[in-house]
Amino acid sequence: MAKKRVDTGRGRKTGVVKTAGSVKSARKSASNRVFYLLIAVVAVGAITALTYASTRQRGGTVTSPIDTTLPKVNSQGYVMGSPGAPLEVVEFGDFECPQCGRFTTLTEPDVRTHLINTGQIRYRFIDFPLDMHRNTWNASRAAACADQQGKFWEAHDALFDNQDKWNSEATSNPDKVIKPLLEPLVPDKAKFDKCVDDKATQAKIQAHWQIAMARQVQATPTFEFGDKKVEGFVTYDQFKELVDEQLAKSGKGAPSVGGDTAKKGVVLPVKPGA
Repeated sequence: MAKKRVDTGRGRKTGVVKTAGSVKSARKSASNRVFYLLIAVVAVGAITALTYASTRQRGGTVTSPIDTTLPKVNSQGYVMGSPGAPLEVVEFGDFECPQCGRFTTLTEPDVRTHLINTGQIRYRFIDFPLDMHRNTWNASRAAACADQQGKFWEAHDALFDNQDKWNSEATSNPDKVIKPLLEPLVPDKAKFDKCVDDKATQAKIQAHWQIAMARQVQATPTFEFGDKKVEGFVTYDQFKELVDEQLAKSGKGAPSVGGDTAKKGVVLPVKPGA
């Protein structure tokens, strides 16, 4: 039976004399161990940083652009769909969040067509600007300015579709990119530009931020399906399964709503910012 292999480089045993070659080999082995240990430390640090970047910091003293001098306003986000729908789904999203953008471009078009437009759900978007995204507050304020002219959802779609053009990696002056992106969507360009320049909707975004904090939202996107909270990207099939689960639990049917008004950028008539 073969002997169990052991590490022989940990010291000098009786009757064993190390040659110059064996000493050099031992030094090289020790150097390799240090090298690989450093790689492991760097890898752990990188994983930690990526984890931090994907969720809101749960502690520490990260500075948020909250203006405490502004009067509080009552705003509950933005609604799409029939007020008579048996279920409301809430999304807490960040305009600069890559997974939010992925959901908006890949999953949400089917959600609008098959669930919102058919009257099965009402959909509420509450923006939750995360601290690590430098340009996300600018995007939220601009979308709220578009909402003043009844064009929030069009602005919502345009911001996510063009996220790579105005995000923190692309520019340090997001308003310069966002304004010409959203101006064609609103009836009054001058009014929109002034709203953006004056940060006139800051208090509204802070109200949304406070809702997310009060509900202990830890990441974006986060979805609330009735009493169930789900974090991260979801496919349409997953989204539909969660809706069906909540509808079955409530025992409510889904009223039929005609027309095709839940396409991307076109919404069922609701009061802006309801």
